[in-house]
Amino acid sequence: MSSLMKSYWFRRLPALRQHAEIWNSHITHHWNLDLFCPHHPIQTHEAGQMLAQYMPELLPDYKALLSVFPNRPGQAQMLALYNLPPFFSGCSNSISLRLDHPTLIRNYDFGINEFSGVIRHEPLPEGGWIIGSAEYGWGYLDGLNHHGLAAAITFGGSFTVGDGFSIPLIVRYVLATAATVSEAVKRLRSIPHRLAQNISLLDLEGDYAVVYASPEGVTVEHGLICCTNHQQERPESGQGENCTLERFDHLFQMAGNISAADFLQEPLYNRQYSDSFGTLYTVEIDPLSKSVHYHWPEGRQLTVTSESPEAELIIPLSIVQDSGTK
Repeated sequence: MSSLMKSYWFRRLPALRQHAEIWNSHITHHWNLDLFCPHHPIQTHEAGQMLAQYMPELLPDYKALLSVFPNRPGQAQMLALYNLPPFFSGCSNSISLRLDHPTLIRNYDFGINEFSGVIRHEPLPEGGWIIGSAEYGWGYLDGLNHHGLAAAITFGGSFTVGDGFSIPLIVRYVLATAATVSEAVKRLRSIPHRLAQNISLLDLEGDYAVVYASPEGVTVEHGLICCTNHQQERPESGQGENCTLERFDHLFQMAGNISAADFLQEPLYNRQYSDSFGTLYTVEIDPLSKSVHYHWPEGRQLTVTSESPEAELIIPLSIVQDSGTK
């Protein structure tokens, strides 16, 4: 086993709508959007129409971004995150009940060079903010808003692809427009989803749920404490993709009596980075304290609130040289 160094950045950005040029620099510095180039580009006006139909609150920010990006084939579609090439990650999520209020803890499992390492704070147009792990430029993999609504994703286990939006933009939409689990669920039901994704939700009132989204539709499990990389139907053969059953059963049996330290241990913590299944960070999102706590092995941590200054970290991550099926 050896180690690679992974860089992480916490960045504070101004409001996107009024500062699109700054966002352009931020996005082009941390992401190569050409990697997300759609295989079958649609016209600029079609991409805007899809966003206007399903997530109209994001349209002003989208238009601001579009105005400062190069006018290239597929650019509007890339920024709308509509019908883009799919990506498949791992991840484990659980609600923690060890405190006097629930928190949301999760591991993000992916390839070590396939995640930008950006953690971001941004103000919202009508006041408030989002703090979260950024992806696809202006999207999020998980995060918290000023209302105390937390959201985090895992891959849902099916490789079926449909017409729809990529999950990082959907998470952005939920955190930008919803205050409660019920509001978030309503929005998730109204959006076409590109892939099978599981979304863990938790709000300030302590309500929590897992939303199973896919191109076929959305199912909600209110009060479900955890999710991994399958949905309601458990895989039939073996453990399924990346030991999803082993991880789910472990979390389910813990019944919320779990901490971030537990996520740094097997079977939740993974080092198969070359198979896009290595734990890049553990994060605990606390709606009550309005804080987001990132954890790595050997006690390395970063706590982020709406007042936190920018920061940069370099974290050693141990990798498995000869990966195989766990």
